[in-house]
Amino acid sequence: MMIDRCPRFVQSAFSGVLDRLTVPQQRHLWSMVLAMAVGSRASKLFHLAAMIKDGRHRTRLGAFLRESNWDAAQSLDDQVLANLRWMKPQAGETIELLIDDTRIAKRGRQMACVKKIWDHAHQRYVQGHVWVVAAVRFRGVVLPWQIVLWRPKRDAGQSYLKSTQIAARLIEQFQLPWRLKVRVLFDSYYLCPGVTKACEKKGFHWFSVAARNRTFIRPSGKKGKLGTIAPGWLRSKGQSVKMPRARGVRWMRIASVDGRLSKVGWTRLVVCKRPGDPWKSTVVFATNAKMNARSIVSVYEKRWDIEVMFKELRSNLGLGEYQMLDEQAIVRHLHLCALAHQLLTRHAMECMDEQARTAHQEVALPPMSIRLESLRHSVRRDQIRRLLKGPKNRRIRDKLEPYLMAA
Repeated sequence: MMIDRCPRFVQSAFSGVLDRLTVPQQRHLWSMVLAMAVGSRASKLFHLAAMIKDGRHRTRLGAFLRESNWDAAQSLDDQVLANLRWMKPQAGETIELLIDDTRIAKRGRQMACVKKIWDHAHQRYVQGHVWVVAAVRFRGVVLPWQIVLWRPKRDAGQSYLKSTQIAARLIEQFQLPWRLKVRVLFDSYYLCPGVTKACEKKGFHWFSVAARNRTFIRPSGKKGKLGTIAPGWLRSKGQSVKMPRARGVRWMRIASVDGRLSKVGWTRLVVCKRPGDPWKSTVVFATNAKMNARSIVSVYEKRWDIEVMFKELRSNLGLGEYQMLDEQAIVRHLHLCALAHQLLTRHAMECMDEQARTAHQEVALPPMSIRLESLRHSVRRDQIRRLLKGPKNRRIRDKLEPYLMAA
């Protein structure tokens, strides 16, 4: 598909972002984002330049990412707020802030911030980048909010930050113009004093998983490692409950205990396992919220949506296929991928109309493959109606449109 004009629905969806840019910057941004969204993993500059009709060379796109004066993080934040505003949040609703990191292997040794890292997917050490990502989940809709590149000490110098410190800063920077209840969800790696204190300072409830080697102290003074004492809680205090799933329900055995977790403070723990699993395969959820055990498990299970978002960004939008060497260009490229993801989500919500604006109701978005095809269909229709516009061409347009849409 050739990108030669910004469709009206893209202009309306990105109006807040485009207003901050100059006319040439606007042209570069919407064309690259739209090419990423409809190009089926066309995220390399060579492929993006080939899809844009005005014939601009990939070096011009690279200069836009590397040298142009625009704030990618602010653009992504503005787009998240615009999408949330379109959904019409109501006071008292709950929003989840999901925090996690993703690792991208890169073979280019001259790339900025490349370091030897552990690749969890392939269980081996590789050269690559570590990205700390924060996403917003509201009514079941996940929107990438901030993407921060972790910089090794040799590149960062005195401004070096651990990934947990980056996560704490993201929590401190998270602000909304609506009175919504905020829950922060993260895995066991981020369960540390810096992150939990940042949540408590902002008045947020946090939910995480506690590792088996963490020390837990009961109000009576008894303490022990979670991997040793958690199975005993399930045997003595556990109850079998039904947990809802996408298809039916699943039985689980759960038990809750209050006390102090090492380096964190007062915590409510929920120990759970499936009935058929061995006792040593227990999972311990931790939170500072005073909720019942079933609710705590249900809230933390929503953290999996950020893993689904990573898969969508990698598989459909080519998140890790950048080839630039400059740090700023790399960071901006990933922000454009996140904007393309938001464009697909916004277009899908607009097709649902009022179903996506109903308060206190989860939005059932279609799979990413359907969202991609729906956006391509809308772009093709916009191009056909622009080329054959006016009442004189209505009969020709009605005859040719089915054939051109199927091409």
